[in-house]
Amino acid sequence: MKKPLFATLFKATMTVALIFSAGALQAQDMAMPAPTEATGETVVDVIKSSEDHTVMAALLDETMLAETLSQQGSFTILAPTDDAFQEVEEALNELRANPEHLQQIVLNHLFQGAASSQDVEDALEIEVVEGDMQASNGLVHSIDQVILSQ
Repeated sequence: MKKPLFATLFKATMTVALIFSAGALQAQDMAMPAPTEATGETVVDVIKSSEDHTVMAALLDETMLAETLSQQGSFTILAPTDDAFQEVEEALNELRANPEHLQQIVLNHLFQGAASSQDVEDALEIEVVEGDMQASNGLVHSIDQVILSQ
């Protein structure tokens, strides 16, 4: 099934935005006002406090993305459940041998800016199990699959 052009462009734009913004995050932070709906927990804290997302939490640390995603900003994280990672356990073990590829797989689940669960489902044609979990610096959506390719 061919993906709609909007979905492809949305995903590509969000991925490129995250990659290019990671290095410039400190400069952006100085210009951004504090979020008004802050829960006190960052998107990383939300994932790390979840019993269903221990693999994703470990991968954020392993790929050294947790620090970037703990800063002020606006991020959307699609967090696969531990069950989803278990379904691709063999591939995940192979990816851990190649840190660059592993980081790319994790980046497939990260976007700069806030995207609602409905927007994510429509653009990426995936099902959000639990969505719109608010954090001080963005949103977390729990998904039941691992996005291995873009």
